[in-house]
Amino acid sequence: MLTNIFTLQERYALAFSTRTEHPQVRVYRDESVPDMYSHNYTEIMSIPTQDWLRAYIEQELRHAKDQQLGHLKLELHPSLPFSEEFVSFATQLGFEVNTMLYMLTPLDVADKLAPNPQCSVLRGDSIEVMEAGIRCLTTSDSVTINPDFAVRKANRKKEIYENGEIIPYVCFVDQEPVGACEWHLYKELVRMEEFFILDDWQRRGFGTEIIRVMMQDAKKLGATHMYLTTYADDTPQEMYSKLGFQEVVRHLEMIWLKN
Repeated sequence: MLTNIFTLQERYALAFSTRTEHPQVRVYRDESVPDMYSHNYTEIMSIPTQDWLRAYIEQELRHAKDQQLGHLKLELHPSLPFSEEFVSFATQLGFEVNTMLYMLTPLDVADKLAPNPQCSVLRGDSIEVMEAGIRCLTTSDSVTINPDFAVRKANRKKEIYENGEIIPYVCFVDQEPVGACEWHLYKELVRMEEFFILDDWQRRGFGTEIIRVMMQDAKKLGATHMYLTTYADDTPQEMYSKLGFQEVVRHLEMIWLKN
């Protein structure tokens, strides 16, 4: 199962970015939105020695500063261990260091969930539903990030959705979009990403309903499990636990921002 999780992670990244292979690392770049660090980053795939790892990170940071880049994002592949000592090292260099959890649950969980009659969840196969999801995403992002960047991010998402491999599911209340989530299917596994409910509509079970509908659709296509990635301190952890999600692996993420 971990092999398929790692494969699906790669497929998702490659939907947005091009990848360049180097010894020990993979470099992902999305020229459409070069300032979006979730699609522009370097993944460290192997570590010859700890001294090499530290020297590489210091080298990349110097390069980012010399080139006056707006950000530098580095990840350790989830197969690689990391220590508190290493976290301290990266923090002292000025990185924001986060632990990303990979959480997995069987799709049979959906059979125990009752539908929520207060909302409807539609798969974004039509232009109307897709665009409603994009509008909702822009509204959600504009609360926490620059509105111009939120629009550019949403437009990039729309390009990917139109290709049909990554699909939004949108939650409606009285025809108003109030939340959404992305679906990405590979073999027996479905990945959920970009999951949110607008602030004014939270704690009403709408997020659970999105997941329930996605799970039921995935089961019809022969999938058996769903997984997600989330920061260790993210708010929805309690909901994920109630839906049976359990941590199966984790990776370390390091982000340096110019300002």
